Amino acid sequence: MLNAKLRAFLAGGLAVCVVATGAQAETIKVWSRQTDESVSVLKALTDAFTADTGITVEAFNTGIDFEQRLARAAAGRNLPDVILNDTAAMGQMRQMGILQAIDPGKIAGSSDVASSAWDGAKANDGKFYSVPISAQSFAMFIRKDWREKLGLPQPKTWDDVRKMAEAFTKNDPDGNGKDDTFGMAIPGSTTRGYASWFVSNFLWEAGGDFVKQTSDGFAPTLDSPEATAALTYVRAMVCDKLSQPGAVNATTGDTLPTFRSGQTGIFISGPYHIPQLDSEPGKDKVEVVMMPAGPGGVASLAEGTSAYLTKAARQETGPVKFLEFLISPKGQGIAMAQGSGRTPIVRLPVNSKVDVNAIRNDPRWLVFKDTFEKYGHYMPAVPNWTTIRQITGEGFNRILSQCDADVSVELKALNKQVAGELKAQNALSASSQ
Repeated sequence: MLNAKLRAFLAGGLAVCVVATGAQAETIKVWSRQTDESVSVLKALTDAFTADTGITVEAFNTGIDFEQRLARAAAGRNLPDVILNDTAAMGQMRQMGILQAIDPGKIAGSSDVASSAWDGAKANDGKFYSVPISAQSFAMFIRKDWREKLGLPQPKTWDDVRKMAEAFTKNDPDGNGKDDTFGMAIPGSTTRGYASWFVSNFLWEAGGDFVKQTSDGFAPTLDSPEATAALTYVRAMVCDKLSQPGAVNATTGDTLPTFRSGQTGIFISGPYHIPQLDSEPGKDKVEVVMMPAGPGGVASLAEGTSAYLTKAARQETGPVKFLEFLISPKGQGIAMAQGSGRTPIVRLPVNSKVDVNAIRNDPRWLVFKDTFEKYGHYMPAVPNWTTIRQITGEGFNRILSQCDADVSVELKALNKQVAGELKAQNALSASSQ
C-alpha cells in the first residue's frame, strides 16, 4: 500500500506495485535544470533538507540538453523523483507522460504560496502538475554611468528607450573615442525560442498577445495591429544597428557578456543576473528600471521555477517532504542564495511569509517584485507551450532578420502556423477552424 500521505497527494489514483523498503534510510533523486552558477545553491538546499529530515538527496544539475536527458531517462525507466524546471516546461513534460498531477491542498504550506504563483502551475485541464517554488519578472538593466554622462532620464516609454539606444550607439557613452558601443542587447536566436521569449515583453506592452483563450480552446492572435507594432519596434532596433552585431543569432548566454563588457548599454533580464552584474561592470555602474510602457501600457514576462513530481516517486514520502521544504520559509531563504554571489534558484519567493526586501535589503529586487505583482504575464496555458514558443521564435527571428519584409504579412502567416499547432494539440477553438 502507498504511504497514506503520498496516496492522498497524488491526483488521479495512479495504480502501482510497491516493494517494502524496510528500515533503510530513504534517498530521493532530484534533477534541476539550472546553470553551473546554481550548483552550490542546490547543494546548500539539499544538505539542509537532509539535516532536517534524514532523507538523502542524489542531485543532478545541468543547463544543457536537459530535455534530451529527461527523454532518455524516461525511455530507460530511470527518472528522478523530483524535477526542478521552468514553469513553462510543464506542457512538454506532460506530453512526455512523466508527471503526476497533484492536489495542492495536500501539501503542507501550500496556503502560504501566492495565488498568482499557483496560477502558473495550472494546466489547461485545470489540474496542477507542479509546485511553484520561485517567481520572477523582467526589468531593464541600464548602464547608469552612460545614461548620466549623456544627460538622459530613466526611460519610461518605448520612445525613451529608443532615444537612449540611439544615444548609447552614436554618442560615445564610454568616452573612449571609438564607435564600439550599442544600445540594446537583443537575444533574437531561434534556439529554444529565444526570440519569442524576448519579444513577448513588447508584444504585451503593445496590447497584443499570442493567443486568446475561449470557452472551447485557444484562438491565435498574432495577426493583430498590436503584434505588428511590437515586432516593428523591436526590428527597428536590429535594422537601425542599435543592437549588438549578430543579435538575430544571439541567446541570452551571448547577450550577457556584451553588457558586462561594455558593448551594450541596455539589457533586459531577470533578477538572477544581479550578482553577476554587481561583479562586472559593477554595482555603481548599473541600475534596474521597470519595463517601459508601450501603447498598451507596462508589461513583463512572468516566469518561474517549479518542482515536478514524476511517476518514479511511487512509494516513499521523501519526494513530498522535499516539495514542502522547497516552499517553506527556510527552504525559500536558502534557495535565494543571499550573500553567496551565486545565481539563486529562488528569485522572488512564492511564500507570502518571506519578505524579499528583508532578505535582500536591496531596492532593485523590489522593482522585479512590483513588476511581477502588477504587470506580470505568464505564457498561455496551452497544452504544450514549448512547441509554440519554438514556432513563434522562428517566426519572430525571420521578421527581425528581414528589414524589408512586411511585418503584418509575416505575422499573418505565423498566426496560421500557430493555429495549426493548436489544432494538433486539440486546443484550437472552433471559431478559429
